[in-house]
Amino acid sequence: MRVITAVLLLVSTAAADFAHARTADGLDPLPGDTRPSRYKLLVELDTEHSRYSTHSTITFEVLRPTSRIVMHARELSIDEAQLDSGEPARIAYDTARQQMSFEFTRPLARGEHQLRIAYSAPIGTSIESLFQVSYPDPGGTQRKMYFTHLCCIATGRRFMPLWDRPDMKAVFELELIVPTELEAVSNMPVVKRELLPSGMSRVTFQPTPRMSSYLLFFGVGAFDRVSEQVGSARLSVLTQRGKSEHGRFALQASADVLRYYNDYFQSPYPLPKLDAVTFPGAGAFGAMENWGAMFFFEDYMLIDPALSADEDRQRVYQVMAHEVSHQWFGNLVTMKDWSDLWLNEGFASWMATNATDHFHPEWHMWLHASEDRESAMRLDARASTHPIIRKVQTLEQAELAFDDITYQKGSQVIRMIEAQVGQDAFREAIRAHMRNHAYGNAVTADLWKELERVAPVPVSAIARDFTEQGGVPLIDVVSTKCISGSTRVLLRQGRFGLDQESRKARSWSVPVTAAVAGSDRIAHQVIHGARTVPLEVPGCGAVKINVGETSYFRTRYDPQSFAGLEQAFERLAPADELGLLNDTYSLGEAGYVNLGDYLEIASRLTPASDPLLSLQLVRCLLALDRLYSGLDSQEPLRIYARSRMSDLLAAVGWSPRGGESANTSILQATLIEGLATLGDRATIAEANRRFHSISTDSRADTSDTRRAIINAVGSGADAATFDEITRLARESANTAEKHAYYVAAARASDPQLARQMLDLTVTDQIPVQLSAVLITTVAAVHPALAFDFVTSKFDLVSRRLESSARIWFVPALAAYGVDTAAAEKLTAFARQRIGAAGSETVERARSKILLNAETRQRRLPQVDAWLRQHPQFPARRYQ
Repeated sequence: MRVITAVLLLVSTAAADFAHARTADGLDPLPGDTRPSRYKLLVELDTEHSRYSTHSTITFEVLRPTSRIVMHARELSIDEAQLDSGEPARIAYDTARQQMSFEFTRPLARGEHQLRIAYSAPIGTSIESLFQVSYPDPGGTQRKMYFTHLCCIATGRRFMPLWDRPDMKAVFELELIVPTELEAVSNMPVVKRELLPSGMSRVTFQPTPRMSSYLLFFGVGAFDRVSEQVGSARLSVLTQRGKSEHGRFALQASADVLRYYNDYFQSPYPLPKLDAVTFPGAGAFGAMENWGAMFFFEDYMLIDPALSADEDRQRVYQVMAHEVSHQWFGNLVTMKDWSDLWLNEGFASWMATNATDHFHPEWHMWLHASEDRESAMRLDARASTHPIIRKVQTLEQAELAFDDITYQKGSQVIRMIEAQVGQDAFREAIRAHMRNHAYGNAVTADLWKELERVAPVPVSAIARDFTEQGGVPLIDVVSTKCISGSTRVLLRQGRFGLDQESRKARSWSVPVTAAVAGSDRIAHQVIHGARTVPLEVPGCGAVKINVGETSYFRTRYDPQSFAGLEQAFERLAPADELGLLNDTYSLGEAGYVNLGDYLEIASRLTPASDPLLSLQLVRCLLALDRLYSGLDSQEPLRIYARSRMSDLLAAVGWSPRGGESANTSILQATLIEGLATLGDRATIAEANRRFHSISTDSRADTSDTRRAIINAVGSGADAATFDEITRLARESANTAEKHAYYVAAARASDPQLARQMLDLTVTDQIPVQLSAVLITTVAAVHPALAFDFVTSKFDLVSRRLESSARIWFVPALAAYGVDTAAAEKLTAFARQRIGAAGSETVERARSKILLNAETRQRRLPQVDAWLRQHPQFPARRYQ
């Protein structure tokens, strides 16, 4: 559904909203005596004054007699409201509950009625409700586009009075009055367009199917498009004018995955068209699955030949696969309420990886997904975790449900269940689920019912354990012993935690697989409870647990078994090598094993290893470097890291050599950026040489490394270079290029330059919607500097941020901190400016900061010791 960054309300309303959140029954306070069946909207844009006016006719059903119709609404001022009988309504506002009631002199009888409402409101710049985006056209002239974004919680309430619940589905009929020179697009095709005497145009769209209100969308702007027919649906990618060819790759991706999903679900896409509407900007999400009119930031959809790299192509393909899958999981069948959000997001994440892997197996998307799995586990292994199925009772809880547990843990649990029951049975259950709940709503139990009906093995206990409780299982290998040609493995279940609270006893039904390294004979067993159980594995040798890394748990090996696996490392499949690396790093970080064990086993990697394994090493080395920030012992780690990464860069080169994989190109870019982050002078010098040659020779660098070079130059920039980068950003009429230059400048390692960038984020020089991205980029390098800047200039910063993530922008910045002082500063700020509504976001950030501080104090000495014991390593050349 979306990728969240960090945003806040305007300060003028923030304190009030936080107070409301503390008292409001935010999600389901409606009386339940009415429900909508149809919204008919006539929306007129006043682009000159940045306002819109709406005439709305709402057809609704009265379920039991009532004289009071209650809807959700927020910051709307109604000019007129009356029943179809002509009786005017008396309007009352409940700001705390974000409700509006329309009261009448006598009760309305059971049955269907209509309410006509007229109102107007401003068109804002924050990406919610109806908003506008300014951008330069190719000639540098400033233009505007207008869009709605009604997802997900309380956002639609700012656009119109409505029943703001996923199960309150209705038909939407939309008419727009827009400037004649602009095109309008919505969920359904245009029925007619007529010129009005005012010089404006009235655009009428076909009625939508019954759908949840958060899926309503329209966009108005000067668009170009590329299109393709797939079955009965017309697919299009809409861009600002002059960029249509940049949408060709996304169009092909949408055609691929639509055909794939039509077959997978055995329920053809039901609408006559499917648009992917792109717009320039940056914000709190990446894309939105509005039915028939998906909505994307340009960075998530367009491929610019001059700037985009293989990483961008992979991202575009997977994001498109995610949003198209929502046309079924989310739009056709919608979760009943936000507690089951994972039915939308977990399944869309899983389907996207499946579909992308199907069409591009050379990308190894399930290996890429291990990084997402790690992100989910890091959140899930802290006291602030929550179950996948989470009882959502407040607006803040609903907003926070859009996290890695919902998306990535949800995806991994689905993958685990599919592996347990088999692809055919799982697909049959999904198809039945779609048939039984089409155009309606469902809860998780509905899906489990279908799975139990077709699965060859019981799965309900596994499904419930992993979705109804938080936390990460830990499977301990107690011992391994060869007996008569097979290996007896003793296993015991526990709980993995990054803090004491998250290590409290909890039990799951855990599907475990095991195989001897190099063997394809796999043993299976579901482990229940904490008792020690034996598992007989065919063959003798080093045993790898969780073969293929399809189950969701950590594995800790006894010293003898771990030593055997280390020796057999090269005989493991890449997925198992990657799983062993990830588990060892996390176990070391949490103190279950010596963190030096990770460096020891990572020393088995060579430039010939799978590039995604090398990427894991680079990311861990950079994570360790951030933890060393400010310590005297940082330089030995940097010497080691620069040596490992320089060897890898020497092997893959700065530019494509022909025939290498897309993942090798991604590794190239990561190494260039990473070495610059580590202050590697040779890399920074070479990046500067290539950067300055780009303007005179367009062939100097391919797009696969161009952005990495710009980022490297930004990391190592001096004052003159910083000025040059920001000048290029200012002067560029290409939105993607403008953003790339500004982001590069925000990576500056020089704190004075970082402060200059922070100062720029609250000026008109920076596009409003880019401010949060740039501040966050600075925070990744200078966490204390960014936190102090935002908290000292909170009023200025918050005016440039969205309200949808208002309670967690500052905690997210603080979470980059590596010492207890950062936690204390966050607590003090939260007490004054966030309050009780943001307690969960604050606790999440505090737990991350305290984990960083503990790792610095207790685990980095283990890294120091390992480095002292291996002084020869920088000169070793992988014998």
